[in-house]
Amino acid sequence: MGSTLVENRMQESFQIVPYSPEYEEALLELERTSPQGYLVKLQTVREHFHSRAQLFDDYQSYVALDQAGTPIASAIGAQVPMLHNGQLTDAGYGFNARVAPSYRNHGLGRELAAHLATHFFEPKQLRPQFTTLRTSNLPVLKLLSKSYRNTSQYEFAYLTFSTARGIKVQPVTDAKPNFHIDLLSCHTRLQDYFQMTDDGLGLWKTYQVYQLKITSISPLARASFWMENLLKNNQRVMPEPDVVLKTMTAFNLNETNIHTLPAVALQLYKEGINYLQICCQPDDYVYKALHRSALNVYGYYLVSTDKLSPKDTLTLDIRCL
Repeated sequence: MGSTLVENRMQESFQIVPYSPEYEEALLELERTSPQGYLVKLQTVREHFHSRAQLFDDYQSYVALDQAGTPIASAIGAQVPMLHNGQLTDAGYGFNARVAPSYRNHGLGRELAAHLATHFFEPKQLRPQFTTLRTSNLPVLKLLSKSYRNTSQYEFAYLTFSTARGIKVQPVTDAKPNFHIDLLSCHTRLQDYFQMTDDGLGLWKTYQVYQLKITSISPLARASFWMENLLKNNQRVMPEPDVVLKTMTAFNLNETNIHTLPAVALQLYKEGINYLQICCQPDDYVYKALHRSALNVYGYYLVSTDKLSPKDTLTLDIRCL
């Protein structure tokens, strides 16, 4: 958990140190200046820098400081259970990596990843080490390939549903999926962050951990949205900038409760929840049953230091989403 002094390719030194409360406001501002997305840019809104991290069994965060002592990058690692081919392991999950725009493409992200592995994951013998990212996030994929000798990619998808629009479940007869989302360590301290339906469907209150604020929408995204409404005879309304999205994420979704999703979405709408997220593998039975109702479908990779096959059974903890 020590600090590291590093010299980057710009010949400017920066220091990697453990998180301290004195960096709190600067780190939240760094998140605000690092929006997600391309056509639609989303800003992460959270109450505290560790709002998400504190929900894990154990975690450690590191901050890169410039020569003036100003935070210019950060990353968090957490200990989290993972169920792989029936075997429960303690894995190391890396997330919330941020680099100030003027310091990108100079190896800082790679140094943070290596520091996290050396000072947190490896001393705790956490394996595999993994992260999740959009399939379109080529810079981070490139960074990971340089940071680790061998990595494998396990593909899954985020399906986003508008509760106002509702969900229709298409009949399918495929076999059970290999990819699952669940809460793998249920502590009493987490009881305020989720609810369970009578049919065993879990609903994670993502909006209590973080929310996403729309900062800008490109003309191309607006044109694409309009064209899709026209071709599919939809009446969807595109959210405008400055709108904060209030979201929940489903877990423990299976063949016995998937049929309850229409009623669940309606109830969430009545409670003021705008969106419901569901994760699955592309083309598994969950995807086939639900994707026609999805507002958006985003491809993701789980990038792991252990070998993963698309046919492996994998249960990811809901806190990693």
